[in-house]
Amino acid sequence: MGICGSQTLYYVITKILIGTEKQIIKFSLDICINATLSYLYTLIIATLYCNIKAARHIPKYDKDFIIILGSKIKSDGTLTPLLKARVDKAIDFGNKQYEATKKKIVYIPSGGKGNDEVIAEAAAIKKYLIDKGIKEKQIIIEDKSTSTIENMKFSKDKIDMINKDAKISFSTTNYHVFRSGVIANKEGIDCEGMGSKTKWYFYSNALIREFIANLVQERKNHIIILLMINLSLLILIAIGYCYNFLYIV
Repeated sequence: MGICGSQTLYYVITKILIGTEKQIIKFSLDICINATLSYLYTLIIATLYCNIKAARHIPKYDKDFIIILGSKIKSDGTLTPLLKARVDKAIDFGNKQYEATKKKIVYIPSGGKGNDEVIAEAAAIKKYLIDKGIKEKQIIIEDKSTSTIENMKFSKDKIDMINKDAKISFSTTNYHVFRSGVIANKEGIDCEGMGSKTKWYFYSNALIREFIANLVQERKNHIIILLMINLSLLILIAIGYCYNFLYIV
């Protein structure tokens, strides 16, 4: 990194010293464009790494509640394979925790009713949980949310009514764990996520959507960082140009 940085700095200064004013303007634009693209490439790699790491994370077996993030259900009110996988992941975690610690977990199906859905996603998840042998007293539904932010906030409100110091986990699809965790953290919710598997071709497409969603979600921070990077480069170019001008004079 140090060698590359030194070579880049040498290249920039050399270009400045030998360039005409038009060349310098064009060079400045090229540098800013390349710096922006390099930042985005780095962000893509970092997001991919964080997504993979978050999806493979296994929470500690000490949880009081597990939030199951809802998604679109079928027209007959049953779960899609994607949503079913999220619920199965939560059930599997609950079973493993009980085997390891004898501590039962409370399930919080989270998801409201969309305009094209016959029942709330939370209600559909609850029915599936009961069909899988989970006792109704272990289920608390949150059926008002319409987004991941609301899933987290409204579910946390339900939990706080019972235990404000509860240990919380959440279950979603693997590609969605990282962004859900970021959202929870921004809302001040301390929780650990887990991800259910999905088809590789769907995972690839969904990962692109998640990257764009993360980019939009943190757009203010990214804009500030890009402005600082490009401003620093422009200042360097201006210093080099002034040095060149004084040298000639």
